[in-house]
Amino acid sequence: MNLTNQAENFFRSILKNVNPREFFPEILRWNAEDNLLTVYDHRFSTGNGQNIYVIGTGKASPTMAEATESILGDRIEAGLIIAPPGSRAELSTIEMLEGTHPIPDEKSFEASKKLVSFADGIPDDSIVINLISGGTSALFALPVEGISMTELQQVFKALLQSGASIHEVNTVRKTLSQVKGGRFLSRLNHTTLIDLVISDVPDDDLRYIGSGPTIAQEISFRESVDVLEKYSILEDLPESVKEHLQNGLNAEEKNNEIECSIDFDQHFSWIVSSASIVAGRTKELIEQEGYQTELVSPAWSGLIDDFEEKIFKKVKSVLDSGSKKKALVFFGECTVKVTGDGLGGRNQELALRMAKRLKDLKQNITFLSAGTDGIDGPTDAAGAIVTQKTWQKAKNNGVDPGDYIDRNDSYHFFQKAGGHIITGPTGNNVMDLQIVLFGE
Repeated sequence: MNLTNQAENFFRSILKNVNPREFFPEILRWNAEDNLLTVYDHRFSTGNGQNIYVIGTGKASPTMAEATESILGDRIEAGLIIAPPGSRAELSTIEMLEGTHPIPDEKSFEASKKLVSFADGIPDDSIVINLISGGTSALFALPVEGISMTELQQVFKALLQSGASIHEVNTVRKTLSQVKGGRFLSRLNHTTLIDLVISDVPDDDLRYIGSGPTIAQEISFRESVDVLEKYSILEDLPESVKEHLQNGLNAEEKNNEIECSIDFDQHFSWIVSSASIVAGRTKELIEQEGYQTELVSPAWSGLIDDFEEKIFKKVKSVLDSGSKKKALVFFGECTVKVTGDGLGGRNQELALRMAKRLKDLKQNITFLSAGTDGIDGPTDAAGAIVTQKTWQKAKNNGVDPGDYIDRNDSYHFFQKAGGHIITGPTGNNVMDLQIVLFGE
């Protein structure tokens, strides 16, 4: 098997390995005889007849919901989740609504209103299992009063194209939302709330996963404005957004106090999967095929330019060592400042840039970059795969890869040159994986 096929097989295999349907039974257990719900080693008794409800948002919510239904069965009273477009799930009790991603629109808005209404209707003392994963920020989007969904879309688009980190993006998002930044907690404080979270942020900080709708935290207008000014976004935003931010900032400075969402005693949160866990399993999988494999950690967070440089330096160090059949595994999410008018996502952009980096190397090298959610930016690809021959081969076929880099048009490059990885939505989301294989 050639390196390209092997790298893609590794990626597809790890997607199956970390599917919530597979690992949820290790985490969530139900004892019908004792009316006992167990999460890891924590027990929740339902002996007094407490109802169990399920809510959820994010790219992994459909598979998480399927897994939860298979474990709890008809013990679930009712449920409601918001999933990305094209999601599929075999659910009997839990209802699945569809939002939009990565930019929210009216579908996200309507689904979010229904989820809030559903939460309000849950009886006191019920147990609520809350399934959260990446993508929640766009799918669960309810702007504050005075800001329309169209105006919120403008903010999302500007932030996603600015090169801001996920922490910076979510710092702004939560100041404009009725539910982010822990504000959704007020709808659930009459219940026992159990958050089961799949992390898609570099440091697994619960506040930033999906903008932390059920994680109590500070909501700082000063920090929000600072982010927007740092990336020269503020002045181009709608007047309603600027007015809301200014009012919040004025109140913050007048009272010398930052708004904080409020937690409650019967609230429990667990991260059940994350990028570091998946990256570790990827390393083990590749090692089983005889590769001497290095996992490069921690998770990357930062500009694509710096990540590209880091990866290439690591590749050069492996080549300088003279060893064969080696592999590198990277993980994380880089940010891209979009200046062109093309179509792509950060994984495809990174793969195309690495094709340029690898083009003068003699040893057989394959580089893969793909999102574990199966969705790279606003495209149907998970990512792409290149070798040291990709660049020249494209030029020989009349395709100028440099032009596609300049226009941020990696999607159309790989459409023409080949190399796309297309999995469809995977029902999981733990950031991106990069795999480098060195041939013998």
